[in-house]
Amino acid sequence: MTGTPARGSRTAVTGALARAGIVVLGLVLAMASSMGWIIEAWRSSPLDAWGWLFMIAAAAWAVMVLTLVPRRGDDASQGPDAAGWPLLAGVILLALGGLLLDLRVVVAAAGLGFGWSLAWLLLGRAAGVLLLPSLLLALLGLPTLGFLLARFWGAAGLAPVPVLLLKAIVAAGTLLAGLLLLWRRRRGRLPLPGPLQSAYAVVLAAATAGLLVALDPPAFGPPLALAEDQWRFGDWYGAEIPTAPSERRLFGDSRRLSKRLYATKDGGRVSVLVVESDDVHDLHPPEYCLSGSGWVIGSADSGGADALPLAAAAAEISAIRDDQRLAGVYWFSSASRSTPDLSGLRLQSRLVPGEPFTLYLITAVEPARAAPRQRLADFLRAAPWLAAPRAASDDSG
Repeated sequence: MTGTPARGSRTAVTGALARAGIVVLGLVLAMASSMGWIIEAWRSSPLDAWGWLFMIAAAAWAVMVLTLVPRRGDDASQGPDAAGWPLLAGVILLALGGLLLDLRVVVAAAGLGFGWSLAWLLLGRAAGVLLLPSLLLALLGLPTLGFLLARFWGAAGLAPVPVLLLKAIVAAGTLLAGLLLLWRRRRGRLPLPGPLQSAYAVVLAAATAGLLVALDPPAFGPPLALAEDQWRFGDWYGAEIPTAPSERRLFGDSRRLSKRLYATKDGGRVSVLVVESDDVHDLHPPEYCLSGSGWVIGSADSGGADALPLAAAAAEISAIRDDQRLAGVYWFSSASRSTPDLSGLRLQSRLVPGEPFTLYLITAVEPARAAPRQRLADFLRAAPWLAAPRAASDDSG
């Protein structure tokens, strides 16, 4: 009789370890379709190059938690828990949305969420709560998340910060929060949401995402392209120049990649990067190649080019590097419409499958005390367009 509790405890631990193995297997299967894209982005994109480090940190935290939780066989918060079902349903809906819009990062995020919600479902509430820092760290390792984080930071009006430093700050905060959760568990005060609370969290997250999309939907405008057969117009003279290594890494698989430099006699310079592809996955927001070249992005606001003489839906960007300041505008254009949004690009590719898109990036670089945005505006007014841009003064009429 004295050995029965010990055998029961060993059986409970063995069962918990078996369920942990199922969680790991489920995560591997959920992420299998995304890993090729993730690894390629780590290899080719300077903005995502250190993503693997956050994934390792996430795995280390998960191993620690999955090792710790089964040893507490007397904890009523362990074992299968129904509160994981709403979370699992939420990430499945997220994955379906990502597949519908062809958003790889959403599908990958849903895969990570699937592993976390499965852990909550099979290992219990304590494991689910303690694995939340692991989920957040892994999300930081996904391509595009650093770019989105930097855009959110810039939209908040905060001073520009390099993407890697910004991700490191968030990771440090996540680890500190995780240590606090471990300390609260040790003292028996770990917050343990039930099924109703987890369902409420899923509904709230879905409603928040829907509200954000409704407030800032993908922007579209008429198709717009620069006439590339005119090398001289107004005070500007153009010439083809080599593309940068970071541009070739990101856009090397595209159908066409070209770059030209336009200059004026008074020293003004504007560069135009043109990337054409049949596969929208070959096109990326230019923040990727700019960040890889050492620029710190200041803003990238959709529709921010309205004050410039440009009619198409476009995004205006600014960046700084050492004593230089960059002003630019970019958009993705097809034969039927243009958009500055990656989500708009993906949506259009679903609406019109196989339609080729072209990325146009026009930038002016001046010393920090100069006004590159004015130089950019001068170029846009003089440039030969295949669809006529609207001058900023036209709005007054």
